[in-house]
Amino acid sequence: MSESLHIGILVEARYREQSQPAGLISALRKRGIRVSVIDPQTASCAMGDDGWLDGLDLIVARGRSYSLLCLLAWAESRGVRTINTKQSIAAVHNKAEMSVKLAAGNLPMPRSFFGNINRLVEETTRASYPLILKPVFGDNCAGLRVVGSADEMRRVEWREPVALAQSFLPTDGYDLNLYSIGDAVWAVRKPSPLDRINRTSCDGLFAELLPLTKELEEMARQCGEMFGLELFGVDCIETENGPVIIEVNNYPNYTGVPRASECLADYVISRALQESLL
Repeated sequence: MSESLHIGILVEARYREQSQPAGLISALRKRGIRVSVIDPQTASCAMGDDGWLDGLDLIVARGRSYSLLCLLAWAESRGVRTINTKQSIAAVHNKAEMSVKLAAGNLPMPRSFFGNINRLVEETTRASYPLILKPVFGDNCAGLRVVGSADEMRRVEWREPVALAQSFLPTDGYDLNLYSIGDAVWAVRKPSPLDRINRTSCDGLFAELLPLTKELEEMARQCGEMFGLELFGVDCIETENGPVIIEVNNYPNYTGVPRASECLADYVISRALQESLL
């Protein structure tokens, strides 16, 4: 029955050749699943013409561009199942809103500030530094800036009207990443993204699979429920007081997760079959 499925992969060009969703696409096709790959930034659709959705049992999305979110909203309005949903991706696209939700959920996170750079200087104290500045809509390590003092922050040429600033927590150069596919969770130790700012891809970097503790599993599940995500990663830093959440990402590369592509294919097929039986 699964061979009759038709899965749409909605993926931005920058992710097309990365380990995901390339691995998922390959795993699905090896099982005889029909896969249509759609680039939201080159697709052209006439409003009211749902032809591009014909025969699709489910759409899996990798990216967070406005064009991708628009097509997801379109598909969902026509009753097509999506993973992740437009709402869940949008919930982690805006880093400031993400931090608000994490704080409201009492999840461990660095001390965070949001606002105009000049006002942030007034809100912070000497004890707040160093801080890491993040674009509200940045991703893939783009635009990150570490500042060591208020004077240094005043000299920053920040092109956006606002920024998210978080306490820069010391590490040994490695971060803890929690990856989830549905109910399954893995813990992976990887080099800190600050060591990768100048890289165009995070593929192929050293990653070590760690034992999954109950605390880490519950933290990942809470993030998934909070943002409505099915395929996601939680970037953490290990501190003397326990893990601290830096941010949550939709559909990561799952670097270091054993048989990630096969696990993704299993999950996507099960969700598609579940929907087709409704």
